[in-house]
Formats: sequence, structure tokens, C-alpha cells
Amino acid sequence: MLPGQTRAQRAPKTARPNLVRLHVSGDICPNLLPRLLGLVAQFDEIPYGIALTRHRASLKLSIDLGRLEDSRAEILLNKVAVIPTVRGARLVALRRD
Repeated sequence: MLPGQTRAQRAPKTARPNLVRLHVSGDICPNLLPRLLGLVAQFDEIPYGIALTRHRASLKLSIDLGRLEDSRAEILLNKVAVIPTVRGARLVALRRD
């Protein structure tokens, strides 16, 4: 990188692929987020975004991922569902306009 050059100037922006968002709700547990990210890593995915909201007695997480094939998406959801502290999980395709 040259002096005075920012990272944004050096790396051209690339378009995001179509994304899917993994929504997970679960009990408050310090291991839930690391376990979810570990599962995502098993699918060779790096999240485009992560959001976590802590409520009084639960956690709500959203993880934006690149497009997954239907069979891989089903496997991911099944693996997430067997985490003991998960109450519910679903994948939603994000529309790009």
C-alpha cells in the first residue's frame, strides 16, 4: 500500500453474491455464537454479516451467508437444530434490488 492510500482505494469493491440469512433463536448461552460460526466454517463459508440481539431470556442471531445449494442448506439447518440451546432456526433468501 502506498503512503496516503487507504484500504478502500487499494481493493476494488466487488458485488456480493445472492445471500441467504440464517435466523437462529436460542437460550442465553455463551457458546451459541461460536458453535454456529463453527458450523458455518465447516461449509467453507465466511459470513458477510452477523447480528446478535440479547433479550431477557433468549438470543436472536442472524448470519448472512453466500447462496447455499438446497442440500447443503438442509444439512446446515439440521446441524443447527441439534444444538441443545437452539429453539428455532430458518434460512431466508435475501432479495437484491
